[in-house]
Amino acid sequence: MAEIWDIYDENANRTGRIMERGEPRPGDYMLCVHIYLYTPERKFLVQKRAMSKETHPGEWDVTGGAVLSGEESIDGAIRETEEEVGIKLDKSELCLIGRIKRKKNFVDIYFVEKKFDISDCMLQKEEVDEVKLVGYDEMIELAFNSRRRDEEYIGIIKGAVEKIHK
Repeated sequence: MAEIWDIYDENANRTGRIMERGEPRPGDYMLCVHIYLYTPERKFLVQKRAMSKETHPGEWDVTGGAVLSGEESIDGAIRETEEEVGIKLDKSELCLIGRIKRKKNFVDIYFVEKKFDISDCMLQKEEVDEVKLVGYDEMIELAFNSRRRDEEYIGIIKGAVEKIHK
């Protein structure tokens, strides 16, 4: 069954239109989520994208994906985390740290502190080949540099990390 996404306008308002998974038309946007899941010891979960993925196969990244039609951003973050890595989250655990506007989508970025072990992860093989816990420096190297995140995005992440290290 194809994923159905809501279409947003340039101000991140739902238009009332929907689309099947794919590229939004010019002037249309979709909503995505990135989830930075970390332990109380400040180790971040990163995942290696499945080699069968259409975009960025085999690259290390954080958990994330598209918000489905009718979902709120936070619900999409909870669903994506459980689907991809098998970790169940509660709304009260998620902290929205920022929203980035790109050419075709908006990205809501969440930070989640949760006590878990890597052995708790149950990988969705279509999405994820491998997971590991890494420190901040390695997370920056793996998640940012491999996907060439822009300065605005990196600034939001660094600011959030500085707050959790206080």
